[in-house]
Amino acid sequence: MNVPVFPRRNILREIDRLTTGEYECFAGRLVGFDDPRPSMAADLLLNDAMCDAIYARFAARFENFDTRAVISIWTKWYLDVSLPPLLLADLLLASGLSVPLDRVEFIVGDDSGVTAIKMDGAGRDTTDASAFDRFGHLIFDHFDPLIEMWSERSEVTRRVLWSNVGNTFEAMLCRLEAVSGSSPRLEQAWHLLNEPLWPGGRSNPLHAAVYYVADGEALVRRRRICCLQYLLPDSWFCKACPLDEAKAAAPDLGRPPTAFGPIGASMR
Repeated sequence: MNVPVFPRRNILREIDRLTTGEYECFAGRLVGFDDPRPSMAADLLLNDAMCDAIYARFAARFENFDTRAVISIWTKWYLDVSLPPLLLADLLLASGLSVPLDRVEFIVGDDSGVTAIKMDGAGRDTTDASAFDRFGHLIFDHFDPLIEMWSERSEVTRRVLWSNVGNTFEAMLCRLEAVSGSSPRLEQAWHLLNEPLWPGGRSNPLHAAVYYVADGEALVRRRRICCLQYLLPDSWFCKACPLDEAKAAAPDLGRPPTAFGPIGASMR
């Protein structure tokens, strides 16, 4: 008996169809291995040569600067490339993509920032999976080893780097809710951020990365751990900065360091 063979579902194409309108700024960030642009393996990210290139860009603007702030900004830039399309796939397509470090490659631009990630576009159906099952591979097979490596190659602590992940994750959930509305899958993702432990007792590194405080009748979004952006000589603060000094600089919140261009302006 001849069994028909169907092509595997290519989630990358479906993500491309989603990234229009309010989501257009997230287009082209996940690509297949057939993309002709040069790419590198994960173990080359933030190696000595890349760090030197990143620091050189900031040295063109600042005579002295704190390298911790620079690397933290670079990781926030990476998160703005990687997390939004992966969350679009999960929340709007009920699909997960496999992104362990040994199965992806990274396209790096002239500014030393990651501009796209090469991967296998075959998705897995997560319609009936819990939020922990849906995001466990992303958190522990992708970000956990990346953060371990990046903290070893810089003076930025794992605590700060995980806070960057949690901040971007939460910001993208806000963006999705504002654009596409609430859904059971989105509510499950919010629930995951509120849980201190993963099933089995493992610490949840995304827990409570962001909180909200009352400012008159408005709620103001704050990171629980500072991203260190204020350590640059121009003392600009991210929009969710938790430091008291940021309140005095409220008109300037969110202005990006021009040495690297906009940092997460679309979501933060």
